[in-house]
Amino acid sequence: KATVSVLYWWVAMSEAVLKECEGKLASLKELYSGDGVPAKPDECKKLIRDLKLLFIEFPSFLSPTAKTSTRSKEVAIVRETMEHAVLLAVATKNMDDFEKHFEILRVYYTDFPDEPKSERRLLILGLHLLRLLAVNKTRAYHMELERIAVTDQDNMYIKDVVQLERYNMEGSYHKMLQARSKVPSSHYVPLMEMLLETVRREVFRCAMGAYESLSVDGARRLLMFENNDDLLEFVAEESKKLGNSSAWLHQGDKFLFSETEHHDQTTLPFIDVMKDQLYYSHELQRIA
Repeated sequence: KATVSVLYWWVAMSEAVLKECEGKLASLKELYSGDGVPAKPDECKKLIRDLKLLFIEFPSFLSPTAKTSTRSKEVAIVRETMEHAVLLAVATKNMDDFEKHFEILRVYYTDFPDEPKSERRLLILGLHLLRLLAVNKTRAYHMELERIAVTDQDNMYIKDVVQLERYNMEGSYHKMLQARSKVPSSHYVPLMEMLLETVRREVFRCAMGAYESLSVDGARRLLMFENNDDLLEFVAEESKKLGNSSAWLHQGDKFLFSETEHHDQTTLPFIDVMKDQLYYSHELQRIA
C-alpha cells in the first residue's frame, strides 16, 4: 500500500508540475515573434531558467525509461523549451548557451526514438553545423555532419550549410556573401554574420602572405567595410591580437606588410583568393 501511495503521489505531483510547465512554455512562446525571433531576451531567459528548475521534478528526467502517463508530454515540453533556448542563444550570439542547450537537446533527439520527431529538429541541427563553422571548428563540423542521416542531409537546413562550407574551402567567398541573402531561415542570419566575421579575420591574415602592399581602398573592399574608420579600427585590433602592431603598417593611402609576414606567393593560390575577395566585396555593396 505504501508503494502504491507513493506512486499515486508521484503521478499527481508530476501532473501538477506539468500543468505549470505548460503555462510557462506558453508564456515563453508568446515572447517570440512570428518568425521565431525572441522579442524580450531577458524575460525569455528567466522563463527558460524557471522551466529548467521544474524539469527536475519530471519522472522522465529522473528516469528516462520510465513509462508514465505524462512521459510524452514531459519530453515534448523539455524539448520545445530547449529549442527556444537555442534560438535565443542564436539571436543573442551567446555561443556558450547555444552549446549547453544543444547538448541537452541532443539527448531528447536521440534517446527517445519512440516519441514523435520535433518539427524544429533539422533547423536546430543546421544551426548547430553553422555555429561550428562560425567559430572555426571545422573538424567538429565534419564529425557532427557524419552523425546526421544521409536522408536528412538533403533538407534545406542542412544542405545549405554544407554548401557554405564548400564555398569556404574553395575560397569562393563572394558565393558565401550571396548565400547570406538566401538563408533558409531568419535564424541563420546572426550566425552568418559571425561566419563572415570569421572569414574576414582569415582574409586579414591571408593578405599578409599575398601582398607586399595594399591600397587602403582595396583593403576596405577586401575586408567588406563601408568606411575607412571601421577598417582602421579592425586592422588595429587584429594586429594587436597578432602581437605585431606593424603587421598592417598604415602609410598614406596604403598598407605595407612586414617582410616576416610575406610568404612566397607560389606556395598557395593567395592571389586568386584575393581576387575572389575583391569580387565578393563588390557583391556586398550590390545586394546589401
